Formats: sequence, C-alpha cells, structure tokens
Amino acid sequence: MSKAEYQSWEERYSSGSYQGRDWPSDLLESWITRIPAGRALDLPSGLGRNALYLAENGWDVDAVDISPSAVKGGAERAKDRGVKVNWHQLDLDVDPVPNAPYELIVSCFYMNRNLIPSIKEWVSPTGFVVFEQHTQSSLDVSGPGSPAWRMASNELLRLFSDFRIVHYEEGIFRHEREGKEIWNALSRLVACKGDPGF
Repeated sequence: MSKAEYQSWEERYSSGSYQGRDWPSDLLESWITRIPAGRALDLPSGLGRNALYLAENGWDVDAVDISPSAVKGGAERAKDRGVKVNWHQLDLDVDPVPNAPYELIVSCFYMNRNLIPSIKEWVSPTGFVVFEQHTQSSLDVSGPGSPAWRMASNELLRLFSDFRIVHYEEGIFRHEREGKEIWNALSRLVACKGDPGF
C-alpha cells in the first residue's frame, strides 16, 4: 500500500470515522452456523466488527489491518466484549498473514484484486471464503464514488470460478442501521475451496 493510502486509512480510524459500525456483515451472519468453526482470518478487519462476531461464535480469529488505530481500537472492543481476537497490524501487499491456512477468510469491502490469488492459497483445502464488494452501478448508492473501486458485474464470481460457489448474489441491497436507510450495489459470495459437505 502506498504511503498516501496508509495515511488516509490511519486518518479515518484515528479520527473516529468508523466508530459507529459495530454490526457484522449480514452475509456472514446468515452463513455462520453452516460453516464448521475453526481458524478464521478477517481482512482488513478495521475495528473488528466481523472478527469480534466470529470470536463470539467460537472461532479462533486473526484480524489484520494496516491502520494502527484500527488494530488498537479493535483490541479495546474485544476486551470490552470479553472475547479473544489475535490482532495484527500488517500491509497485506507485502506482509504474510500469520497463521495460514484458515478454515474461513472473510473480506468485506476491500478492493485489492491482486490479493485474490493469495487469499486462495491461505484457505485450507476444505475452507470457505465469505466475500462482499461494492459493484458498479448507475444508481445513487452508498460506497466509493470511483468505478475503479467497484467490481464489474459478475467479476467476483469469475475471480473465484475455481472454487465451489455455494452462494452468489449481486444487486441493490437495502440496509437500515441506527435509523438510517442505506442502499448499496453489492456482489456477495460464499465459496469453498473443496467439497462444502452440504
């Protein structure tokens, strides 16, 4: 990651931009009981909304983010909630993840196509990925303004075509959080490296 990108993310987390986001991905919530618990990687974790949820549901979790403020804030939240998460401040462009392979890798709204081959390597032979990303849309939706930070239609599906796709959806999704209505254009995928067993 470039120095400018690092500084941008660190500024966001140190200024409290994401303080209110405590809820996990609803895609992860809907699949958590169908994937056998084991070791999980949340990348990038931010303040740990998904990492904390995984830990509360019996997973051994490594949470990775480039921002020291995000890692510190996530560790404080874990302590407050009485759960154990292994926090790591890493640049995923150059630093190896700590404990691959994983039975589950969760990645939500992290646009780094170059990392996909590594994510596939870090998944155990029977492991899963839960992946969400903004997609390109002509509608007025939340998320990044530049199409460069959004995936094209079916791009996520193609990127994981060598995995077994157990769930894929793409479209406009409505979320209501803290009294606010949010509309997102999303690609959402759950895939298994081997036989999912269901």
